[in-house]
Amino acid sequence: MRNISKLYLYLTLLLVNLCWVMPAQSERVADLYSASWPVENQSTGVRQNAMQNVFAEVLVRVSGNKAVVNNSQIQAVLSDAQNYMRQYSYKRLSAEEQMVYERPLLLVATFDSQAIHRILKEAQQPIWSENRPAGSFWIAVEEDGQRRVVSESRDQVAIAIKRAAARRGLPIVMPLMDLEDKSEVSVGDVWGRFTGPIKRASERYNADYVVAGQLSQSGGQWMGRWSLDLGGNVENISSTASSKQQVVADLIDQIADKLAARLSVVLSDQVLAVEIFVENINTLDAYAGARRYLDGLGMTQSVRVLQVKDSAVLFEVKVQSSPQSLIDAINIGNNLRRIPTDQGLGGRYSFRWRD
Repeated sequence: MRNISKLYLYLTLLLVNLCWVMPAQSERVADLYSASWPVENQSTGVRQNAMQNVFAEVLVRVSGNKAVVNNSQIQAVLSDAQNYMRQYSYKRLSAEEQMVYERPLLLVATFDSQAIHRILKEAQQPIWSENRPAGSFWIAVEEDGQRRVVSESRDQVAIAIKRAAARRGLPIVMPLMDLEDKSEVSVGDVWGRFTGPIKRASERYNADYVVAGQLSQSGGQWMGRWSLDLGGNVENISSTASSKQQVVADLIDQIADKLAARLSVVLSDQVLAVEIFVENINTLDAYAGARRYLDGLGMTQSVRVLQVKDSAVLFEVKVQSSPQSLIDAINIGNNLRRIPTDQGLGGRYSFRWRD
């Protein structure tokens, strides 16, 4: 029976492999090619001015590079934002959101993804794929002598964090701070950035990295001290500004910059083949998940199966970057875990699919 199951899996994977010749697709950051800008009204003049800002924001999100708008080739196309727009709409903001955005409406616009990629590639700018690591954010705020952990709510700090993360295309999750969270982590743990309890509490959110920190006010200035835990490597970041929204935006920018530095790539015209050996592929769902994950990486041109043996699959991944850029992109997520003994000999790298 076991051999029959293996044969069934093998034949099924071969059939899927033969049929699956589409371009790279994977789980994506929602609306990566859409962005928004706060506006006072829906007049044509206001919309046209705001559209350039929305277009610039999309270029920053997709490239992962804040300085992309300083590139001369990029600046030349910003005024043509309307030519690349596919659709736009308006969203009326709640009272809490208006306190953060300082306007009653958001102009939301979506741009053509292929045109965005072409613009960035012609300007030799990096591209960061839609398949991005998700982070759990544990932030303690001190106001009026009281400390609290920002949760998934309409709290102004939560809105500011979500706005800044959306601006950079970062998928994030805020803790619920329900009984389960409170039993694992305290306000003091978050304020002190004690990684042990915070990482344990983050397991339920299936995050690829964890951010913990504090936000406080002193002498009219807001200060944030955060820690980014990415695969066990902890980096401390800080910022000071006149408003908590500015501090949050700057700290999110720093996190996005660090992630993009590892994951965004300037696509090459040269295509290289890299072999990725994946263990623990016991079901078709696991196979589909591993393939989607590899397909969704920004440097991936195509993926195909070379071999199926027992519960392992050998993929050939063709990339428009260096093999190391591919491995770095895989390592930053939680879906595929590098096998400790793997040395990447002969251009083959070994991973284990997470259950």
